[in-house]
Amino acid sequence: MTNPDSTPPCGILYVDDEEKALKYFRLAFAPKFQVFTASSGPEGIEILRRESARIGIVLSDQRMPGMLGAEFLGMVREEFPRIVRILTTAFSDLESAIQAVNTGHIYQYVVKPWEIVDLGMVLQRAADYYHVLSERNELLSLKMTTLQRVICSDRVKWLLLASRTLDSAGQAAFRRAVVALVKSLPENLSPIADSPGAFSRRQFEITGLIRDEYHNASRCLDTIDSLSGGDARKSLEGLLSSLVEDGVFASDAVALEFDASSNAVLRLPAGDGGKIDRTLFGLLVERETPPASARFFAALVALAQANGTLTIQTGDSARFVFSPQGEPDADAAIAELYEKFSASDISRL
Repeated sequence: MTNPDSTPPCGILYVDDEEKALKYFRLAFAPKFQVFTASSGPEGIEILRRESARIGIVLSDQRMPGMLGAEFLGMVREEFPRIVRILTTAFSDLESAIQAVNTGHIYQYVVKPWEIVDLGMVLQRAADYYHVLSERNELLSLKMTTLQRVICSDRVKWLLLASRTLDSAGQAAFRRAVVALVKSLPENLSPIADSPGAFSRRQFEITGLIRDEYHNASRCLDTIDSLSGGDARKSLEGLLSSLVEDGVFASDAVALEFDASSNAVLRLPAGDGGKIDRTLFGLLVERETPPASARFFAALVALAQANGTLTIQTGDSARFVFSPQGEPDADAAIAELYEKFSASDISRL
């Protein structure tokens, strides 16, 4: 949580086509706030794309050539929804300002010409509101990260236990696949299961969590069982075909190569990190396992049976390397997962 005594000044972007207004605004409020100024809506968007991490409030004049203030603030809302938006307008334009408030484009409007003291109070309230929203979002992010860790730990446990029904060779391959998946799991476990905005209390009700996880485990293990028994090449080719058929990746953007030692290279398009993470690790981190993730794990099991390796390459670099070889060790998988969680440094939130 943010310490009120150490809260940094809230950055403000003021957009107005009158240079004199921008000058007076900087003189009046730069001592208290970090001030950015722009003379048009497009220029304001450019500044936000560079400095959005430091800006919590956008104040815009309504009457500007080329783009009205309400239109500009609507664009800000779409691209930077966490930023508090304020419109300044002449008395004659009050109707458009009220309409902008009602449609959710802005937090408040201020009638021009504004008084420095009055506007300063509005900006301070907006800054307080922005900090409250930021703290709320940090709390939700913390909760979602915690939920994702619970999910991930449960998945590893029931996967390891599920392998006990297999023969010794199948059990060894299955556990090697689990260890390889955990080892490649990114250390920065950002909540990809759900965004903070999709938070609901039901997700943390213990009865619902246990029931949902039971049904998810049943569906996932049924899928893995139905795909077991194939060789590594066919398993990976089947995964690739399903990803193309489902529209996850374009057919001309993916490729699969094998060498004589059952080592495979799967080439996926650069810039699709979110899709790739969901395909590779959805089994461990999504609230409901995507079918592609179950197929990918089944392919890892087949690869472990062939004593091969898999490299996921995006662009010219290797993004992940899966090496399901060596002696399978359930304790090692659990310890590896613990290290991933420790490295994620949840105290940053």
